[in-house]
Amino acid sequence: MPGASVLDFPVKPSTRFAALLLLLHLAAALVVSVTTMPLPAKLLMFLVVALSLTYYLLRDVLLLLPGSWHEISLDQNDVSVVARNGSGFLGQIASQTVVNPYFVVLCVKSDKHRKLVCRVIFPDSISPGAFRELCVHLKFA
Repeated sequence: MPGASVLDFPVKPSTRFAALLLLLHLAAALVVSVTTMPLPAKLLMFLVVALSLTYYLLRDVLLLLPGSWHEISLDQNDVSVVARNGSGFLGQIASQTVVNPYFVVLCVKSDKHRKLVCRVIFPDSISPGAFRELCVHLKFA
């Protein structure tokens, strides 16, 4: 990335994000359970919900999948992401990025990906000072 990075931080697993994912997937399973779908369709939907929960826990919470973000560097509107497998990409902060005191949804536009790449960052996944700096940087980017 050209120039000195304004903000570099490693991403750690987030227990808040894990709890939220679990709660939302349980809510989805509850909705499926009260529908009037036939039992085979309900079982298929439960399987889809369980697979979704497993995937997002492995990728975004436990950071075990090759594409899990392990380090993020910000410089003005540029973002550099390093994944668990050592690969990475450069991009720009997208206008769809959401910043609030409870979490950040960081959306990145990259030539390497056709669609926006977004990840949720909770305060417990980085140091408190870094989260504060991230929020300030993204609000003014």
